[in-house]
Amino acid sequence: MKRHYFFALAAMAMLGGCYDYPAPPVSTLGETYTQRQRDAADEMFKDITSLSLADAQRIALHNNPTYIAAHHSVAAAHMRYLQTFAGYMPKITANFSIGGSDSWYSAHGTNSSDVYSGYSDVRHPRTDTFTTSTGIQATMLLFDGLNREFSVMAASHSEKYYQRLDENACRTMMLAVAQAYNSVLLQIENRRIAEEDRKFQMISLRDTKYKFDAGAVPLSSVLNFAILMNNAEVSVVQAEYKYESALYALALLMGYPDGTFPKEVKFSGHIKTDFVELPAIDIYLDTALANRPDLKGYREQLEIAKYQLYQQYASFSPTVNAFFNWGFSTSSSYKNANYQYNGGYRTHGDTNTISYGIQAEWTIFSGLARYNRMREYQANLAIADYQAAAQWFQVVNDVRTAYATYIQSVRATKLLQKVRDLSAKQRDLVDDEYRAGNTELTRLNEAQRDFVDAEANLATSYINIQNARAQLDAAVGVNDASYYETQPEKSDAKLAPGMESLPPEQFVGSKETAPVVPQLESALPSSISSQIGTSGNTSLTPEQRQKAKEKFQQIEKELDKTAPIEKQTPQSLQPAAERFAAPQTAPAAPEVKVAPEAKAAPEAKAAPEAKAAPEVTAAPQTAPAAPEAVPQPPVAKPAATTTPAVIPASATERK
Repeated sequence: MKRHYFFALAAMAMLGGCYDYPAPPVSTLGETYTQRQRDAADEMFKDITSLSLADAQRIALHNNPTYIAAHHSVAAAHMRYLQTFAGYMPKITANFSIGGSDSWYSAHGTNSSDVYSGYSDVRHPRTDTFTTSTGIQATMLLFDGLNREFSVMAASHSEKYYQRLDENACRTMMLAVAQAYNSVLLQIENRRIAEEDRKFQMISLRDTKYKFDAGAVPLSSVLNFAILMNNAEVSVVQAEYKYESALYALALLMGYPDGTFPKEVKFSGHIKTDFVELPAIDIYLDTALANRPDLKGYREQLEIAKYQLYQQYASFSPTVNAFFNWGFSTSSSYKNANYQYNGGYRTHGDTNTISYGIQAEWTIFSGLARYNRMREYQANLAIADYQAAAQWFQVVNDVRTAYATYIQSVRATKLLQKVRDLSAKQRDLVDDEYRAGNTELTRLNEAQRDFVDAEANLATSYINIQNARAQLDAAVGVNDASYYETQPEKSDAKLAPGMESLPPEQFVGSKETAPVVPQLESALPSSISSQIGTSGNTSLTPEQRQKAKEKFQQIEKELDKTAPIEKQTPQSLQPAAERFAAPQTAPAAPEVKVAPEAKAAPEAKAAPEAKAAPEVTAAPQTAPAAPEAVPQPPVAKPAATTTPAVIPASATERK
């Protein structure tokens, strides 16, 4: 049955015809870009106006030339595998030859009967021969120490190796497409941030010019906002350049001949993403070690090295061949006594020959060539073994790195969201304070710079999450080309990132593995260290640890209270006269306490509004030792009758 299968494969190979494949884009065969011929590849985006990541990956599968070349490498490896079955077939050859030959020589003598005595008799004996030969030879290898079997197995694993390379090319290409697509989204967001910064600086420049015309601010303030506006314009230009470069990289991966995208194509991807909790890292490690195509490729190389070594063992075995030869030859000749062809004669004959038998050959000694070649392939086996082990470690490293990157990116993004919100509120407050004349210009510059940096960091962090998800997908390697052909536009939240092609039932009950965080006890703030002991003391008691934990919790609560629920007028926004005004003593107040004469306080506390306070702190006296006395602030009206200052429009409202 096995031999019938071999003969069937040989017949299919002979009758299959030539290898046919779709040609690459016609434009790639030309020597010009502007006058190139156009084909279907140039019409890739004819009906596409919105491009998602799933669309980009699907198009790349059909048009990326590097991936298509890897696919044809599999076909070439399959043809080499079929070639190895020729060793089980008989080898039949036929030959035919035809030829002729002429030969002659001269003979001199004296003919006594000739009337002209004294003349020599010259004769030229000649032979003409014509032959044909036809033969058929057939040989078949009967035994070669299993060398043929090992050759077939090595070729089989070689084909599987190229299949793994094809799958690995898909894996790496999908990662590259995802990163290029996310880079496009990031540059779109960076351009928006730069545009918003430019608008803010433009509005500030306009308002500052009005104040400069009125003589309220110096010229340096106008120049400050002019410089910042131009810097924001530079950021816009840089974001546009990076966006354009990202388009080129994505078009290259998608195999688009134009090298960039039409202006009509928009990118439908969103920079924000949902935070999905991952299954345990052990599941990712087990899945990656069982499915990574590059690791499978190294394992196939190990099998190839094994069978190649076995072939060297077979070289010490004798070889046995069967042969069969058949031949048919013809020969005709003409011989004559002289050049006049007088007295000549002709001969003709044919011959049939048949020979068959079995021939055995065994090399006894060849100068240790076979032995040293065997040791060479043993070393090659060791190389392949350690290369597979090294790739195993690399897969584990890739999975752990991608897993940690995703978790840390999610954690950082949640914090950066708070930083962005706090920076926006801080910028608006500082902007209002600057417009009220209660803060410096440099403080506004710092607040705006912090806000822009916070928005840029948050956008980068969102993209880091999406890149980490794509990196996790590539690290596991379980999603093959068939998944990317039919993947949905938006992945299901129930599916594990990087393992969307697997059923979610496999991960039920699996919890995310917490990252390993080092204990940095010696890095506590000095204020906390002073409460729990010496700052350099790293051995903490449980009570000290609890105090430090409570201190950190108190700091977090204070940060959460930075956003007031109701609108409040900051004290720094009140007019200077009211800020330095000391409140009058309430009528019902029984006594007035005078502050000690230590230092001159810049401002006094205002009395509560509804009820009369039992005590009211009076304005402090000027310290005697001060070189310049602070003037006594005027007495202010009761706080209940004080009219609050009008807050200018915030930066958000102005925009």
